Amino acid sequence: MRLRSNLKALALVPALLLAGTFGASAAELNTNASVERDVVTLGDLFDDAGNAADIIVAPAPAPGTQINISVSKISLLARRNGLAWRNTTGLTHVTVSRAGVAVPEADVSAAIISAIKENTPALLPTTAMQVDFTGGSSGVQVGEQDVPNLKIEQISFNARSGSFDAIVRAPADNANAPLRRVVGRAYAVAEVPVLMHDVAPGTVVSAADIQWIKLPATRVSNNIVTTTTNLIGMSPRYPVRAGEPVRISDMQMPVAIVKGAVVDMNYKAGTLVLLARGRALQSGAIGDTIDILNPRSNRTVQGVIEGPNVVRIDNLTAPRVQAETVPQNTDLKS
Repeated sequence: MRLRSNLKALALVPALLLAGTFGASAAELNTNASVERDVVTLGDLFDDAGNAADIIVAPAPAPGTQINISVSKISLLARRNGLAWRNTTGLTHVTVSRAGVAVPEADVSAAIISAIKENTPALLPTTAMQVDFTGGSSGVQVGEQDVPNLKIEQISFNARSGSFDAIVRAPADNANAPLRRVVGRAYAVAEVPVLMHDVAPGTVVSAADIQWIKLPATRVSNNIVTTTTNLIGMSPRYPVRAGEPVRISDMQMPVAIVKGAVVDMNYKAGTLVLLARGRALQSGAIGDTIDILNPRSNRTVQGVIEGPNVVRIDNLTAPRVQAETVPQNTDLKS
């Protein structure tokens, strides 16, 4: 009887040792884990990894991304390090994500442009360029504790199409940081003034009506307005849509005289000043030369528009011009 009791006691030793190894309850696996560091450990994957918490399972995904880790790999490491866990549900993998902070898109664009210019002699350092990322954003992120910067490790650029393919490291000073691929288009641009809202003919444009946009340089021809001088104080000949490039030929000085309007004409020759009234046969802006009908003589003269409904007669030609004085006014006869 005593021998049988001793045998039972010895049989309990392995079970007690196992219980001491695994603890009162088995570890529980997280099927969707999140990490902040550069590596994934058993402590990230199990709720209670104990002394095995610091055992590295795999490199962490790049900030802002996720990876899948094989459950068979996790199970093997768990057994080797004394974790009491069995795959009783048939899991094949677990998903591990990593939080990240986005590197500002402006910084990524600037780095891409700088690298392209360094490798493209045909582009001047002062050339303004625009970067469009495939998918709408670069997607470059760093860890929450990292400095949000980057370094271009490699870049290829097609000058004809503008397409680029870059390999970047973020953060820039971390040699172990994961490399990322960034693709898109880069092209030369020019800043041009455009109207902030639709403008109808006859409307005089002011500085408050103007905003600046960037256009591909290939779209900016010699006839496109590139300075506010060609817009402020001008009036469109045709309706101009907001945000659209404006052609120089679409703008004109505001109409100062409308066809059919009664206008004041003046002619100066030394001390002689002749004043008269006529009817405009054409519309025009200040500085334009238009035809004016003298209703008293039924003859046509040409005048330069000096202001609203005011013209200057520079040259009175044959047949002989006669001045007929009238009270407070003089009609020009030709």
